[in-house]
Amino acid sequence: MAGSRAQGETLSRDLTGIAVRIEGYVLPIDRDQHLVYEFLLVPWLGACSHTPQPPPNQMVHVIPSVPFGIDRAYEFVSVLGTLRPELEKTQLFIMDGPTVLTSGYGIGKAFVEKRVTPPTAALPSSNPWKLLTR
Repeated sequence: MAGSRAQGETLSRDLTGIAVRIEGYVLPIDRDQHLVYEFLLVPWLGACSHTPQPPPNQMVHVIPSVPFGIDRAYEFVSVLGTLRPELEKTQLFIMDGPTVLTSGYGIGKAFVEKRVTPPTAALPSSNPWKLLTR
């Protein structure tokens, strides 16, 4: 359909200015060793570096109110702040070189806290890799 937005770029403008709590994984944009000053909140572990980029409406560009410490990329966190819909492009160096990622929402002056990582899903009993795990 001519003039329609690509799937994943449709943002909910109704969420503008709404206070939200969102959980996800930290993909640092600006950091100094263990301190993170800016990051993308992504919906799954390894998003953008080990798997394809999620749609923009599933990624949030976060600027914490104060820098926070992490031990590694993709730590599971909870973010509290005011949501603003905005398509924003960010260039990062990930695994194979520089890449441009597009987030659909932003949260500035966010409160960020580490969370316990949710349990991983069990592999199905018909796992084709079963022979390799003996």
